[in-house]
Amino acid sequence: MGRLFDGPWALIVIFLIIVAVVVVLVVTSMNKSKKTDFAYIAPPSGDQYPGTPSDAAVQRDYRQGMSHRLNSTIFGVIGLFILGIVFGPLALVQANKAEALGVKASAGRALGWTAVGLSTLWLIFIVARMASR
Repeated sequence: MGRLFDGPWALIVIFLIIVAVVVVLVVTSMNKSKKTDFAYIAPPSGDQYPGTPSDAAVQRDYRQGMSHRLNSTIFGVIGLFILGIVFGPLALVQANKAEALGVKASAGRALGWTAVGLSTLWLIFIVARMASR
């Protein structure tokens, strides 16, 4: 047995990092370019009740929240397989942004914490394995 990065392992790790970055760029560009029509009942406009936001503002916040929720789920799933220590916190940040806009993002939050936990366990395993040699 050689060192950890002897052989093809270094190239495989670099390839996986490049694939992860490309996937993130593609997903974020798709979310910005698509127009979705969300059907939901908006609260009354500001004309009827003073101090309430207009329908356009509520719909804009809802769409942004849905985009953040989708991003958090995607980052969480990617984090389970590749670089969980990076994509897990990204999933958590996106879930926080979604929930700040009033959209529940439980799946992204759970996947983010799972990715962080699994990657931490993996790092502990690698360090213990190197220390035992």
